[in-house]
Amino acid sequence: MINKILIILAAAIAIGLGIYSYQKTNLSNSNISELLKHATYLYDNKKAIADYDLVDHNGNPFTPNDIRGTWTFWFFGFTHCPDICPITLGTLSASVNKLKTEHNISDKINIIFVSVDPERDDTASLKTYVNAFSEHAIGVTAEQNKLTPFLKNMGIVAVKQDNNGQLKDYLVDHSSSIFLIAPDTGISAYFGSPHEVNSIVQDFLTINKFYP
Repeated sequence: MINKILIILAAAIAIGLGIYSYQKTNLSNSNISELLKHATYLYDNKKAIADYDLVDHNGNPFTPNDIRGTWTFWFFGFTHCPDICPITLGTLSASVNKLKTEHNISDKINIIFVSVDPERDDTASLKTYVNAFSEHAIGVTAEQNKLTPFLKNMGIVAVKQDNNGQLKDYLVDHSSSIFLIAPDTGISAYFGSPHEVNSIVQDFLTINKFYP
């Protein structure tokens, strides 16, 4: 009698596991893009972030190995930017804080701010700038000959405005998209502007849920 009960229990567990596996597979294969509020999902393409050789705001080399195991939001701008850069970094900072405090996301999440203006944005100014927004923000840049191919590979446009010959007083027109890079360095999604905290948070939670 006991053996019969054990057989029945084993069969029930096996069926349950089979149903769970089937449901999990279906969830993983669902169209994640339809579940997102604002972001464009890219992880299915399994394309890693373009290779780069940057320097962080402490003057240390910054390579793809430095972001492995960490979710990172990437934004490209410059410290003299009058509007979109401080607004976006403020939004990203609030988004990361909300994920950690309200949604109990214990995973490592960092913000990477890439300066497209290496002529003026040295490591010291980058450090002061990003620290004003978040302890989770890292400022990075590179010499122009290393920065340009990286920007091109990421599809980032950055054009220095002609300011009537004033060498140090100029603006840079640049892309305003945010990239979300997965812990395996795969490009997970990008967020077009305008950026809003709740949509970034909700889309991250959805993407994180389906991350392999």
